[in-house]
Amino acid sequence: MSSTINFSQSEIRFATATLASVLVLIPAFYYLRREIPLEETLHVRTFRNYIKAYSTKRPQALAANASVDFTHVVLPSALQIPTRTLDPFKMHAGMIFSLFEKFDMLPQSQGPQGNVHYCKETNTVIAHCRMGGKINAQSEKGKLLIEQGLNEWWTECVLFVRMDDEGRKVVEVREFVNSAKAEELKKRLEGIFES
Repeated sequence: MSSTINFSQSEIRFATATLASVLVLIPAFYYLRREIPLEETLHVRTFRNYIKAYSTKRPQALAANASVDFTHVVLPSALQIPTRTLDPFKMHAGMIFSLFEKFDMLPQSQGPQGNVHYCKETNTVIAHCRMGGKINAQSEKGKLLIEQGLNEWWTECVLFVRMDDEGRKVVEVREFVNSAKAEELKKRLEGIFES
């Protein structure tokens, strides 16, 4: 006993068109559904530009991605370092940069997730960083550190960098520093943190 199935030309065209549509839609669905890799988010690119600017030792470069209502907060609060708006932050950064011949802010590797974390709910990029560099023997405060036996100065911090909704501008930086190292530097360079 044999049976044959016959399809009309219109049924074959409809089945072919349906199959072609499904084959196009499946990759498009997965492409549109996938999460954007961390490195491709604008927030993370803005963050990387912000920390890369530290190596220029130019306060203007550091502030290039800052919003007009930018604030910089150093924690823990026991250090009693004042919250700074953009202009005081640039002035303070200039004083710190003058201490160094070379300065870097380097995210540290931690765990399988990598070293930079982005929280889209708060528009915040978080990173554990190592910062510091070679002391500038030409600056007055740098000479003071070199006389005390320091040719390099390194410490660490955790940066919480909050962006605007689009991820183009840095709105707030909360820098949680190593208190002992901050206090040591403050004592070695009396007066530099008060400005």
